[in-house]
Amino acid sequence: MTDKIIFTPTEDDLRAAYGLHLKQMSWKRFAYLLLFGLAVGIAMAAFDGFDDMTKAIGLIAGMTLWAGIVALVMSVLVPTWWVPRLAKKIYNQQKDLRLETTSWWDDEKLYSGNEQGHAHLTFADMVKWRADDRIVLLYRSDHMFNFLPARIFSDDAHKKGLIRRLQDAGVPGEEQT
Repeated sequence: MTDKIIFTPTEDDLRAAYGLHLKQMSWKRFAYLLLFGLAVGIAMAAFDGFDDMTKAIGLIAGMTLWAGIVALVMSVLVPTWWVPRLAKKIYNQQKDLRLETTSWWDDEKLYSGNEQGHAHLTFADMVKWRADDRIVLLYRSDHMFNFLPARIFSDDAHKKGLIRRLQDAGVPGEEQT
């Protein structure tokens, strides 16, 4: 068992959590959006009848380019505009995010609690984890996660100890630099 960690989450912690959760668009996602644009372009060209191949190719290329531009705009807007607003709104709505929290773990579970409740999360039941230099996300499902700010760990080895417990339980994850 590790020593108990006592901290109060901040709005910045929540912003870092959502920022990592909604990480910038991956190349795979970008490629899917380009393929979607390509498919829409082909469908529109087919609807037009493919009578003029120059026009059809222009339509297909235009829709693919449009999808790429939308993807690039979203990759800028989501982290710089939407995530801070989302974090502020949720932080203000959810009172337990502003309460002093105590967390610790042993080989099998993460324990966490505040004046509103307690959670005992079994590592083996988690579906994945993700971490960077600001936050550790512990996923209970693809879209539900608990977070621990990196600032609460006594040192990097302390944080790596938690990640090692997750890995030992077979929980897939990634640490981003």
